[in-house]
Amino acid sequence: MGQQSITATTTTDTTVTTTTETVVATLSGLSTPRKRDITLSGWAQMTTGTNTTGLTVRIRRGTGITGTLVGEANIEQIEAAAGSIEGIDITALDLGIDMSNGTYVLTIQQTAASADGSCVQAALTASWSD
Repeated sequence: MGQQSITATTTTDTTVTTTTETVVATLSGLSTPRKRDITLSGWAQMTTGTNTTGLTVRIRRGTGITGTLVGEANIEQIEAAAGSIEGIDITALDLGIDMSNGTYVLTIQQTAASADGSCVQAALTASWSD
């Protein structure tokens, strides 16, 4: 049995408006041969907005912020001062998925932000067995 994976990366700055959940990476064209457990890993670098105290990173099945949440959505307190670059990552498992040309997105949401932040780069990877 082999392992398949696809990755989407972005190095274009994406504005994260105050406390609005925002898509920062889109992984599309995923197809599995039959029901499979899909391991998803996301990573992003974020310049946080003024007064930001935490970041929530999510993986969703679908094309936007209303897609099905995969895994949990937990606020992580930022480690650097607001306005600094913060790295954040997430791993989730989407169980028993039979997907044809499917899409996942990586999203970020700031907590308590009074100004916009900027995601400066992000990546999302999906892996599964044949």
